Amino acid sequence: MSTKPLVYAVLTVLATLAVSCNDSGNTIINGLDCQLVRDDLVGTWVVNLGSGSRTLQNCTSVITPFPPGVNGATVAANDFPATYSPMDVFGSLGSTSFGLQADRTGSNNDTRDPELTGSVQADSCLAMVRVWDRTDALFFQCIGTFNRTNLTLSGTCDSAEVDFNGDGGLDTSCSLSSDVTFAAGIQ
Repeated sequence: MSTKPLVYAVLTVLATLAVSCNDSGNTIINGLDCQLVRDDLVGTWVVNLGSGSRTLQNCTSVITPFPPGVNGATVAANDFPATYSPMDVFGSLGSTSFGLQADRTGSNNDTRDPELTGSVQADSCLAMVRVWDRTDALFFQCIGTFNRTNLTLSGTCDSAEVDFNGDGGLDTSCSLSSDVTFAAGIQ
């Protein structure tokens, strides 16, 4: 018995399935690629957060009992702008992204190590960054998009990670009552 008819039948089924990955003329795999390379992210970063007070809300915590006064606490991004140099840029082990980490430089140097962490997706230029705010003892969590043309990252911060028991570990995560604008430029 020849296996050619079976091979042709299998190829026909596979070709049919490949065509079925098309939804009304829209290809599911869109080939999105912002052409990000590591050198785009290397340099001195200047980060600025929008001003104004926000309220922590919908907090969750690993501390038992739950820390009193967390929900409803007021925070502000008063420690910005901040300069981070040098920015350590490295490949991620878990995704197709570049990892980021750095400490502040200059007179506003903080004590947290590192004070900026994050990642930028190599294919889409989407970024998640967290920056330390010494005054409120928290990391603002921000999401945005990196622009390769002008070497800027812009977006918003919608949540925060807080060390409410003062042991040096982040133990409480909260949403912010309103977004904080985020802007970073690389020099």
